[in-house]
Amino acid sequence: MISLTRRHLIALTLGGYFSYLLFGIFDSMRGATLSTLLADLPLSYALGGLIVMGQYAGYFTATLLAGVLADRTSPRSTLILAGVSLTAGVLGYTASTALPLLIFFMFFIGMGLGSLELGGCNIISAIYPEKKGRHLNILAAIAGCGAFLTPAAAGLLLDAGLSWRLVYRLGLVFAAPCALYFIFLHCPRLSQKAQKIMQKKQRASQSLALFSMNLSNFAYMAAEIGTATWLADFYCHVKHFSLLEASAGLSLFYIGITLGRLGGSLFVDRIGHIPSILAASLLAVGCTLAGVYGPDALAILVSVSGLCYSVIFPTSSAVVSGLAPGHPGRALGVFLSFGGLGGMFGPWLLGILNDLAGPKTGMACSCLFGASILLFTFAAGKLSAKR
Repeated sequence: MISLTRRHLIALTLGGYFSYLLFGIFDSMRGATLSTLLADLPLSYALGGLIVMGQYAGYFTATLLAGVLADRTSPRSTLILAGVSLTAGVLGYTASTALPLLIFFMFFIGMGLGSLELGGCNIISAIYPEKKGRHLNILAAIAGCGAFLTPAAAGLLLDAGLSWRLVYRLGLVFAAPCALYFIFLHCPRLSQKAQKIMQKKQRASQSLALFSMNLSNFAYMAAEIGTATWLADFYCHVKHFSLLEASAGLSLFYIGITLGRLGGSLFVDRIGHIPSILAASLLAVGCTLAGVYGPDALAILVSVSGLCYSVIFPTSSAVVSGLAPGHPGRALGVFLSFGGLGGMFGPWLLGILNDLAGPKTGMACSCLFGASILLFTFAAGKLSAKR
């Protein structure tokens, strides 16, 4: 365990919290302003999708590159990269009108988001090795608070007549002070000697366990983002909810994720990381199937699946950081990259199933991703036990 003074511990913890708060704010800012941007320029939905893909491409790139950077220097360098990328991306994005420039600067915003998520996770995993499951769940809940509050605030400002460009720039009111905080933050790192000793202890079973957790994160992101993407449509066309009721169901899904992570911080370290993930994925599958195939009174259980899914990602991050003590930044970077791919392909695959078999079957098939989480996590637990 890294030796820290209480003051230094608090400073590093705040650095991790600030990184995830910024992540929640700017990740949700895109969705809150995109429709206004498309109407303002104007651009089609298909072209708007290309802008969103620019952010995913930046996120994917950052999680790979920043992981190596964090291992060779410290998580502080990752957070500084995040602050610079995010600030440059927002300023360029809000000053652009041409589609190539919008995609280009959205790529930098994506790099900032990927670096923020990786940097915060690395810091918390390093300074709370014995209670990382608890603190990573709290960290994810903070991101959820930012993601929940930002669309509401952005909607009020847009309704008041403010430009989407100004709304986006207002986010820099939070980003600029955090970037300065990251610059002056001192982050410890493992010595090269300690890293080499840990890497020698790495076995084939651990490598396979890491790969299994990466596949689990792909399945998790595909399940969570796929469910969130098509949930309102499912409620409207299958359960015949009104648009307002469907929107409330989607909000409940996100609220469940945030509250579940806060609650999960109290028990995941006590009952174990792997058992927590297995139980959560099993409950998520059960809730989804009951909500899809049960009577209309049980339809809300699909939204409740967000509460079940909530602990999986942060607790899986704790598992991955424990499996790769010699190079946690690189391992977490690859882990997040697999999640980014799952977030890209999950909604797309479920959308194809919606077209082919209807939204009821499409939503039910999200359980295949949930079952994959169960399978890959169970395999990782067995493989890691061979260490």
